[in-house]
Amino acid sequence: MRKLKVLVCAAFAMFVASSLFAAGYKVESFTGKVTYESAPGKWVAVEAGQELPASTVIQTGVNSTLVLSLDGSKINIKAMQKGTIESLTAVASTGNSGIKKGSSLKNSAVAADSSKTSKSVVTASSRASEAKEDYSWEE
Repeated sequence: MRKLKVLVCAAFAMFVASSLFAAGYKVESFTGKVTYESAPGKWVAVEAGQELPASTVIQTGVNSTLVLSLDGSKINIKAMQKGTIESLTAVASTGNSGIKKGSSLKNSAVAADSSKTSKSVVTASSRASEAKEDYSWEE
């Protein structure tokens, strides 16, 4: 029985220590509407200098950005994002945040000798006329 008490106390101490020393992200700056979920369904605006744990769900609005720091490194969260800080910083750190305005195509998987070209907006009648060209009809 004594060993069980010691084990339970040790497990509790480890839990308390991990929650006290969990990585906290500091809000460096933000623009626009940036909120976090303080309780289920309750959204509160972030404040500069605020510490947020990695499991906090945040939401950035239109034309909003959030700059967080952790251990001296800064992470930028762009507009129209919602999720935990941990998942959003993972996306931001990979650099694959989507297509940027003014970007150009470097290479393509489309064959260079492709005979198909885009004529206009594809509609059901244009697909039917293209299908008609593929077959020879005997009337």
